[in-house]
Amino acid sequence: MAQTRSRCVQWGRLVAVLLICIGPGAFVRCSEVLGEQPWLRQDPNRIHPLSLSELKKLPSGQLEELESDFNHIVVGKKDSMLTLYFKRGMYFYKETEIDLSIPHRLVLAYGKLSPAALLYAKNHSSFLMLGLGGGAITNYFHSYIPSMHIDAVEIDPMVARLAVRYFRSEPGTNYRIHLGDGRRFVQDTKSKYDLIMGDAYGGGFVPPHMITYQFYKECASHLNPGGVLFLNLYDEEVYQRSLAALYKLFDHVHTYFAVSNTSRIVIAFNGPAPDDAELYRRARTLEDRYGFYHSLQDLISHKRVDRPEKGLQPYYDEN
Repeated sequence: MAQTRSRCVQWGRLVAVLLICIGPGAFVRCSEVLGEQPWLRQDPNRIHPLSLSELKKLPSGQLEELESDFNHIVVGKKDSMLTLYFKRGMYFYKETEIDLSIPHRLVLAYGKLSPAALLYAKNHSSFLMLGLGGGAITNYFHSYIPSMHIDAVEIDPMVARLAVRYFRSEPGTNYRIHLGDGRRFVQDTKSKYDLIMGDAYGGGFVPPHMITYQFYKECASHLNPGGVLFLNLYDEEVYQRSLAALYKLFDHVHTYFAVSNTSRIVIAFNGPAPDDAELYRRARTLEDRYGFYHSLQDLISHKRVDRPEKGLQPYYDEN
């Protein structure tokens, strides 16, 4: 698995979700304005977030640059766009982006595809997010389905704090952030969920222990009847090997592809597979009920049913 991780890192540095090399002077650092605040050491669930008006008033430039035990993190603002980056060497990997002028809009391609999972889940009462990042997807679900109970797991406490402080994550009623390793959380929790999302990408790669057959099996064991597992899988090899694992564990796997790049969301589920007519019916019902900003019906044209490459095996935990 170490070799796999190395390949993913190398691939990420070449192709990444978005690589921007920011030269000296590209950002004006605002630490003198913001100062070191107590929130840098607080429980993310207790941090007071900046309001939308406060965020809009922040100057364009680099707002934060922090070294955690896991990441070199940069928060930058350009006009209405607020972005969370992970820095690896000379490269900046875009992890989360929000548009302060339209705060409910999902900006990144994989984020726009993620609500497709709602079309497959029998119920929408509980959601486990493995890899909070800036929290764009959990925020979207929480905003439009406030009755949904959300557990979001993030290994990097500083990322979780930034998600609340800057990126409009608002833990509280029905929404809690848990600090720790996502797989360990799955192994330890007794809860079951209608939706589980794996989105542990960080700086161009997924931690190897969160793309194995055993990990996906552990996730499947925590789904309610009619529940779905959905994954952000940007890397082609990780995608193919994950398909090989998911087809051993689930009846069906549907993939939603972005038009703009190679982003994709993989949705694994059991039971009869809905045809397009049924998906459109479900989409209209959910749109009428929740009034989403993004159309679920528009996503259906992005659906594809792929099979793994012949002879390709899943990743397995090392013995």
